[in-house]
Amino acid sequence: MTTITFEELKIKYQSKLEKESEVTCKLLTKIKDGYLIEINDEWEGFLHNNQMLSESEAELHSIGSLKALITSGPDKSERYLVSPKALKERAVWGRLQKFFKEGTVLKVTISKVVKGGAEIYIDGVRAFLPGRYIKLPGISQDNWVNQEIEVLIEELDYKEKNVILNQRKAYELEKQKKAETAIQRLKEGDIVEASVLRIADFGIFVDLGGLDGLIPASELSWGRFVHPKDIYKVGQILTARIFRLEKDSRRVALSVKQVLGDPWEQLDSELAIGKEVSGKVISEAAFGIFVELRPGIEALIHNSEIPEEIDKPKLHSIITAKIIKIDLEQRKIGLSARNIEPRELSVELQEANNSYTYNKAEPVREEQPVAQESCSTEIPTDSNILINIEENNLA
Repeated sequence: MTTITFEELKIKYQSKLEKESEVTCKLLTKIKDGYLIEINDEWEGFLHNNQMLSESEAELHSIGSLKALITSGPDKSERYLVSPKALKERAVWGRLQKFFKEGTVLKVTISKVVKGGAEIYIDGVRAFLPGRYIKLPGISQDNWVNQEIEVLIEELDYKEKNVILNQRKAYELEKQKKAETAIQRLKEGDIVEASVLRIADFGIFVDLGGLDGLIPASELSWGRFVHPKDIYKVGQILTARIFRLEKDSRRVALSVKQVLGDPWEQLDSELAIGKEVSGKVISEAAFGIFVELRPGIEALIHNSEIPEEIDKPKLHSIITAKIIKIDLEQRKIGLSARNIEPRELSVELQEANNSYTYNKAEPVREEQPVAQESCSTEIPTDSNILINIEENNLA
């Protein structure tokens, strides 16, 4: 070390190094647990091996110096402890403070699943992601580790070395951005393909590229059904037409029926007077039974047209009958079970499923299943209903 005068030595000991100040260190000698170093050409210090970065030792050997942070001291030997690792960590905390203040979305990787959430490291700084702030649709907790996700910093405390992250908020923010983009490119009358996100009593929600759209139950099919889940399932791809669009509130209502077209306007020569047809018994009345010939096309067999020698067809059975009346203006078809070739008139629906379905006209494709999200808001079934997607996008 360089020789200093008494006055210089006096000044030196009157102005000791402050803890957490940044200093320049030069190698003096290597000892068992680390290095004896010279700090700012004035002070002696010690650099422990476990406080070095991977590049620290290379720095010492190549240029003979490195930057570090004073972590404690001086001790009885007037030596300070220094740490390049602590200096880097402080720089990381500085960036985290900036990200926190500006609301920056960070891309991170889940390192470990722990009690109550997940553990994540950001440039060596440990952060905690509580379970209540995690939203990973379709990904089970067993598969969280190594998942790359986007997060916002929810809480930050440098003194306590505490970082709390929020993935749910970042997820919703990204979804909102996608919804804003999607709503601008859509218009009423557009025919789109969309996957089913979730199913409710009043209809189904579909994904329009980050924007949720609603298909009311009354617009799902021309045929009868008890519940939307009876004819569609989560992940199914369907084609629908946008019939209402409210850009300010990001509400979109769609219809499958409008794509398929009114079945009464598409009647062909197969449904003509004198033709024999097959259909499913869908309801009973005191005066007869109603038969669905195809989705949206229903016909009546009056009691007088059912021969006394046969049993009255049961609900949900498939029967064969002859068309005796067609009134397109009134949308009525009359059937008769008389003068039909001898055959089994009533067949259980389960046995006939291979040849009769609700959605013969609807092409179906499937994509990878996604987790069905619950929708706890109760809304009455209504053909004109529009759902505020933001209010109903519940976890």
